[in-house]
Formats: sequence, structure tokens, C-alpha cells
Amino acid sequence: MLDENLPKVEKLKSMSDMSDVAFEWEPLYGENFKGFYLYRASVEEPEFKLIATLKDKFQTHYVDSGLQPDTLYQYMMRTFNKQGHISGPGKVVEVRTQVRPEALSFVQALTNLPGRIKLIWRPHYDLRINAYRIERAGEDGKFKKIATVKNRLSAEYIDEDLRANERFSYRVFALTFDGVQSEPGEILHALSKALPPEVTQLSASTDLSGKILLTWDAPAYEDFSYFKIYASSSSFLPFSLLAKSDKNSYEDRVSGAGVRKQYKVTMVDKDGLESPLPKNGVEGRTLGILASPSIILAQSTSEGIIVEWSDNDARAVEYEVKRYGGEQSAIFKGIKEKRLKDIKALPGVEYSYEVVAIDELGVRSEPSIRVKAAQ
Repeated sequence: MLDENLPKVEKLKSMSDMSDVAFEWEPLYGENFKGFYLYRASVEEPEFKLIATLKDKFQTHYVDSGLQPDTLYQYMMRTFNKQGHISGPGKVVEVRTQVRPEALSFVQALTNLPGRIKLIWRPHYDLRINAYRIERAGEDGKFKKIATVKNRLSAEYIDEDLRANERFSYRVFALTFDGVQSEPGEILHALSKALPPEVTQLSASTDLSGKILLTWDAPAYEDFSYFKIYASSSSFLPFSLLAKSDKNSYEDRVSGAGVRKQYKVTMVDKDGLESPLPKNGVEGRTLGILASPSIILAQSTSEGIIVEWSDNDARAVEYEVKRYGGEQSAIFKGIKEKRLKDIKALPGVEYSYEVVAIDELGVRSEPSIRVKAAQ
């Protein structure tokens, strides 16, 4: 209920900040009332609305907070008594909040960094700034806060743990001590470093003894560091790291004949990023065991039994001949020619001979077919 006898607040002074307006009015200590009502209106809400109830008539200051920067507001006060009666409207004052701080004058995104994107900026000149808000948007274009960097003089932020070749947009706001954001600045577009190129044209030898030779294309790549060679005994089993090489070839020493292995090769750059592991491996193998020799002559002579053979394999570098019969068997080793004269054969005894071929790595063939001869 309106009570014209209640005092009005006619001298309402104000002082504004970006999000606050402070008020001061003359004391009305001697008047018969209980407190004050404060009303506010704006262009968006033109009707005055009660925003504060001050229950002590001796109060002469109040701060309205949480306002929008650079916005015009209107205020008016009424007094009220114990019965809930209110005075007529007091003087209406118009107050504009201060503008937001300007956007950052310089912001830059540094790209091509491994698993990260670095943002740098020039510290804001406004001494009311005490932090920076970092926002990021992905493919959907929706910006979300990812970090707050404290201290006005701070000048960088590193967005870490990114996937290779991941693209984002960024914007940086300056924040005042009371949380007001600066004007939005330039939107930055950046992406993390891509993985090195995939290794291609990997080939593995199939015609070497005791080793498998790997070769592959070496694409030109400025940040190249080395290659990783992976191997597995089967395409169905996991691949494990075999070796590292700064060349586009590798010789895998393999024990045994006819050994098969699967290989994959990746490239690693100077930042430790590794190219994708190929889906399929390449098979290499060592040569199988030597072909068995063929005995072409086993003849008794006055000087002993002569045994001659054909090696059937160009890899053979020496031979071993085993003689069966008599009181005990005998082995003749280190034979370099394809011929043996057995001068220890006894007269009237039938013997059997077999020949084994051996290559330079010591790989042995299966024995030849036994051939009989008698002295």
C-alpha cells in the first residue's frame, strides 16, 4: 500500500564497473520507516522489478552485481515501514556499466607439434586482468572451456594428449578479477603433427642361406629419425620389435634352413612419432637344406675303393662320406672334392657309402642313397 508520508530517496548517487553498480544515498535516520526497496529496469526488461530489500534504515550503500558490461540500466528506490507500506517512487537514475576489456591484441597457434598444439598471446595491458580462458571447438564447431591460465602476465597454453593430425579451433579470452570476459578475439585453427608416412614396397628375400634380407622404399621426410623392424614367426602371431635401422635395408641373421618369417617396418620421426604399422606383413625365408648328392661311382681298385658323386646343389662347399660295413663304420670329413679314395677298405669286405653335402654356413643336406662296393 502506498503511503505518501514515507520519505522518498531523491538523491541516489551511483558508480559503475563492468558488472557492478554501487549506490550511495543521503541518510534518513530521523524518519519513521524500516528500510529500502531497490528496483531496476533495462531496455530488455523495461518494467521496474524489485532486486533488493534493505531492512536497515541506517544503511546508505549498496552494490548491484552480476550485470552485463556496456549496458544501460535504470534504478529507483522506495522506503517501507513495519506495516509493509511503501513510499512513492524516488528519483530514477540511469547508469551504464563499463565496456568489456578489449580482445587480446595478438594470439597465435603453433602447429606441427607432436601430440599437442601450443597457443601464445601478448599479455593484456589492462591491469584488471588476472587470468585467461581457453576455449576449444572440434568438428562440431561448439566451443567449450578447456583451461584457465592464471596471472595477467602469462602468455602461453599447451593443449596436450592429442591424436596425430587432430584439428581444432581455439579462442582465448582475458578475464578480470571479478570474472568478466574480454571481447572475443580471433578464432585460431590448428592441428597436431601428423604421423610419418607409411613405409611402402617392403620386400624380403627368399634365396639366401642363413639370413633374410629386407629392403623398402625410404620416402623423403624432413623429420626422419630411424626405422623400426618388426618380426613374427607367423602372420597369426603378434609382431615384436626386432631391430632399428637408419637405412632402408636390414639383414636378419636366421639359424636353420627353410625358416619362414613375417616382417613389418615403420618410420619414426625425431619427435618419436611412429608411422602406422602395416596391416599385412611380408614373408621372407631362408633357403632350404641342400639337395642330397648322388653317388655316380663306387668302384674297387688296386689302391682302394673309389667313390665319386654329383653334388646337385651349387651351395655345397665340402662333403662328408660315411662308410658302413666291416668291423665298424667310418666317417671321412672335410672333403673338398667330389671324390674319395678309401685306402683303408679291407679285401673281401662289402661296404656301403653315403655322402652328405655341407654349405658355407654348416647347413647339411640329407644323406645320398647308399651305394655298395667291395674291395
